[in-house]
Amino acid sequence: MNKTSSMLDGMSARPFAYADIYRHPPMSGQDLSPELASVRKNESGTVIVLDDGTWFVTWSQGSFEGAHDEQIVCATSNDCGLTWSEPRSVIASTMEFRRSYGCPFAVPGGKRIYLFLHEGRHHGADVAPNSPEVDLGKLAFIYTDNRGDTWSDIHSITLPDRDISMFPDRIHGHLNHPPQLMPKGQVLLPFSQYARLGSMRRDWQLVAGETAFLWCENFLSESDPEQFRFSLLPPGPRGIRADIIEHMDNPAVKQLAKVFKGYPDSLAFNSQEPTIVPLSDGRWVQVCRTYLGSPGYAVSSDEGKTWSSVERLRYSPDCPFIDHPHTMCPLARLPDGRFILLFTNNDGTKNGAEHVWDGGCRTRNPQWFVIGREIPGERRNGGLLFGEPRILASADESEPVDGFTASTCTGIAMPQYIAAEGRHFVQYGLIKEYILLDEIPAEVIDEMTPDLPR
Repeated sequence: MNKTSSMLDGMSARPFAYADIYRHPPMSGQDLSPELASVRKNESGTVIVLDDGTWFVTWSQGSFEGAHDEQIVCATSNDCGLTWSEPRSVIASTMEFRRSYGCPFAVPGGKRIYLFLHEGRHHGADVAPNSPEVDLGKLAFIYTDNRGDTWSDIHSITLPDRDISMFPDRIHGHLNHPPQLMPKGQVLLPFSQYARLGSMRRDWQLVAGETAFLWCENFLSESDPEQFRFSLLPPGPRGIRADIIEHMDNPAVKQLAKVFKGYPDSLAFNSQEPTIVPLSDGRWVQVCRTYLGSPGYAVSSDEGKTWSSVERLRYSPDCPFIDHPHTMCPLARLPDGRFILLFTNNDGTKNGAEHVWDGGCRTRNPQWFVIGREIPGERRNGGLLFGEPRILASADESEPVDGFTASTCTGIAMPQYIAAEGRHFVQYGLIKEYILLDEIPAEVIDEMTPDLPR
């Protein structure tokens, strides 16, 4: 495959390069015009494929992560992701509310596309940067019936209060993955909910976090937003949590506590950024980022009502843990029933990293992937077996000449697997400035598929 030099900019290796979804114009320095600065940060890309084969992507664009000019933009492709339209604004932040991460969902057989987001309070005006009210808000959605030319007003979603909720009827939360259509027709939006820095007066890397799924109960049969019904899985006072107490002897937990001047038993429970896949026997597996130096996983045998404890994911039930820091690690099901896990193969000690929250190119570079499959009848490790991992792409680790970083955690981040036309793609962000797309050949996936145990 021919790769233009521009597709390799900022990369030390990109063996599966396919296309650039978006690269901002060349720019350098801190004193940029507002128009140029506002397109410098690009992250959290999410791609869906519409019924007619059109690819539709949204991402967060702005001057930097948390800037008041952040907005959600969209673009489309009509040639299987090879070329893309210029980005168009979907919804912008205001001085009061931050609107930055969006996850689209296309109703099968229809023209409507929904975009879910968390609308949280911005710092500034009457909200101090360290206030518990920063990022406090609601899950919400907007929709389009004309491929993003126009969008509806914003519709807020009222959720029941959880134990982790700091304020009535509002949450600190974020979402990164599009709603998943499960085998029996459930539409589930994965999201994270957490406590805020101001609630504990200590480093936010240590605060509590849990995962959950918003069940959009009648999304496929109802078009009137006023009639939508939403509930949470699991129901009750708590989401899915990684219990630090059960992992007190974990080196990753001890190191994280040491760096942030805490103690392992004072670290709050934390699991975030879940993905969910169905198994052939009807169970559901969710995989999330944790403090544990590995992806966390939990299993539900009753369609999300109850879940097993969050445990560290292994390559197989009797093999070593999969190394991974506190960053996104999506698990996706391939059309033929195999799985792909996207991760960074670093438990918080490799590549100069000091802990699982370490940013830059220390924990989020390079990007790895591994192919998995189910072991019939196996309950341990979520019933999953993974093969040998392989590097998907590596970022250039040189420091930016002008010292600019879009956020403190850059490298390669927020990957997503996409299946289309019998082919396999991964989109991801590079240093939170560019949105890229790679294609993994089917023969590579076949080579990486592990043999089942005899």
